Order: sequence, then structure tokens, then C-alpha cells
Amino acid sequence: MTLFENLVLNFIVLLFPILVYLLYLTFNNKFMQKENKLYLDLALLSSTFLIFKVLITTNIYTFAVFLNVPLILAYLSKRYKIVLVINFLIFLIYGFNNTLIIVIIEYLLIFLTYKKFNSDTFIKLFAIIKLVFNLIIIKDYNLYNIILTVISVFMMFVLSYFTMYLFNKSNKVLNMYISLKEFEKEKKIRDSLFKITHEIKNPIAVCKSYLDMYDYKNKEHQKYIPIIKEEIDKILYLLQDFSSMSKIKIEPDIMDINMLLETIVDHFEPILKVNYIKFNYEVRQDELYINGDYNRLNQVFTNLLKNSIEAMDKQDKLIKLYTKLDNNQITIYFEDNGMGIDKDDINKIKEPFYTTKKNGTGLGVSLSCEIIEAHKGTILYRSKVGVGTKVIVTLPILKEFN
Repeated sequence: MTLFENLVLNFIVLLFPILVYLLYLTFNNKFMQKENKLYLDLALLSSTFLIFKVLITTNIYTFAVFLNVPLILAYLSKRYKIVLVINFLIFLIYGFNNTLIIVIIEYLLIFLTYKKFNSDTFIKLFAIIKLVFNLIIIKDYNLYNIILTVISVFMMFVLSYFTMYLFNKSNKVLNMYISLKEFEKEKKIRDSLFKITHEIKNPIAVCKSYLDMYDYKNKEHQKYIPIIKEEIDKILYLLQDFSSMSKIKIEPDIMDINMLLETIVDHFEPILKVNYIKFNYEVRQDELYINGDYNRLNQVFTNLLKNSIEAMDKQDKLIKLYTKLDNNQITIYFEDNGMGIDKDDINKIKEPFYTTKKNGTGLGVSLSCEIIEAHKGTILYRSKVGVGTKVIVTLPILKEFN
């Protein structure tokens, strides 16, 4: 094996375990797991043992100085047990003779000085000490050996800087990645806050409407109390989402979709009357079962009906709610003759935070879409300014129960 081939081989066996460790570090941080320093120890020991193996196998000790690269990394990483192991292997190379005493003094000097300097200065000082002591222990003083010693120490110095550069660069990238993750986490928290604020407004608005109409002297108004209690339960349910700070989850169960729609209509009936809105309701009276989250779908349909009511700007106000069965799905239509939505707005309506309302958050539609998609359904908006809006919701039904 030529000197150049030996040099390349030493490069490979030195850098390969370190690069593998950096890949592990990247993978580990991607999944936000705690770093295990044992893998750094394994990487440094692997580099050391592989270089040691190459030296023994090839019997070319010119580049034994490369053993100092993992030693430098061990010092800078404060892996003192690894420092002792690498020092021991280096001492083995020199054997038990007078040279070993000089080498022990050399590494003792390095150990005593490393804490007093930063990493850059330490690497430079290490290289200087190494060069001086290597020149001292040269057996044959000739120009070739001196030049070879200087070159090998210089290469050790460059490799040490290069590996430290890789470590520092990877740490910067990983820190940036962690910062982005933290930013995303904060954004999710803000999104959850906006979502919960928007969705809490709906049941509160319903409660307010019933309380405005409520007259404790009127016995017929007693039926509003259970409705108000149910709306308060919705608020408590929504607050659970806020405390979890996570993506909306559904808890599907077998439920009657027609019964849900009927319940929502019963709740809104007094509000529709107060606002003089004509309401056409055409839903099958028989049971129709789906696999869905009752509370989540209640959120969606309540929000859609509330939006239709708020969209009214005419004297002849009309809202239609009807359903159709097609193969294995139910299609639910919410149709109004309100102000309608502009073409540009309809294309952006599903985007979070996009709203045309003065006090809107732009999350009602976004959240509704998220819930319907979680039910493996679809939600479409069709609208024309001055004519009205039609919202089409499709959900799969349970064929075996219908």
C-alpha cells in the first residue's frame, strides 16, 4: 500500500463513524428525542479503533497522529473516559521505552492546558505541542522525516478543524430546526386559541339569543333552559380542545344523522322566527346511521346554519336545509338567499384566518372542513353575490345499518 492510499484509508476510517453519528443526531432531533451521548462515545471509539487497526495491519505508522483527532473531539465534548481510552491506545503504539515517557509528558501537558482555552485555541495549541514532541522523538533526523512529520501534524490540525466544523455546523442546523419546530408548536397553540375562541362564540351567541327572549313568567320559555345547558356543555367540550393544544380529533360512533339535524333545527327555530327568516326543512324522518362524532358534526352544522342567518340582508329571508341519499353517502344542503360571497373570496374561504366579516377570525370554515375531512367526507361552497350561498356536505353512511 502506497503512502497516499494509506492516507486516504485513514481519512475514511476516521470520518465515517463521525459522519454516521451526525446522521444519528439529525434523525434524533427530527423526532425530538433526547440525545444519547453513548453514541458519540461509540463514534469516537470506532474512529480510534479503526485507525489503530489500519496502523497495525499496514505497519505504516506515519499517520498515527490521526489518532489525536478523535482525542481532540473527546476533549472538546468533555468525554473524559474516552480521553483515557484513546490515550491508552496511543501509549500502546510507542511501547514501553524511553519514548513512552516523553509521550506521557506530552499528553499530560495537553490535559493540564485544555481547560484554560477555547476550542479554536486548544486545537492550535494541541497541534503545536504535537509538532514539537514529534520532532523530539524522531529517530532519524533528515529532511524527509521532518517534512513528513510537519505535514502529518498539519493534516491532523486541518482534520480536527474540519470535524469540529462539521459538529458546529450540524449543531447550528439542528438548533435552527428545533427553533422552527418550537415556532410551529407556538403557531399551533395560537391556531388552537383562535379556533376555540371562534367556536365558543357560536354556543354563546345561541345562549344570548335565548336569554334575550327568555321571560321567567312565561311557562313556555322554560323549554329554553335545557337548550342553554346543552350549549354550555358544548363550550366545556370545546375548552377540552384548547387544553390539549393539538389537532382536532374525532371520536366516531354510530349515530343518527337525521336526529342530529333535527336537534339543531329545534334549537335554531326560535332564532329563525325572531329574525323573520322563512325556513324550509326537508329531511327524511326515518333513522339514517353514520359513523361520526356527534359533538364535532354538531359544531359544523351549527356553524353553517349560523352563517346562513348572519348572511341575510333582504326582506324575504329564506334558508333551506335538505338532504339527499346517493349510493353509500348522504348529501346535506345548507342554502340561503343572503348577500352571497364574491368569487375571489369563495376560492380562499377554506384558508385559515381568511374572513370577510368585520369581527371574524376566518377559522369557522377552516375548522368545519377539517372536521368533515376527518369523517372522510367533503364540503363544497357555491355562491353568487346578491343571490345567495349553497353549502354541500357529503358524509359516508353505514350501509349495514340502513
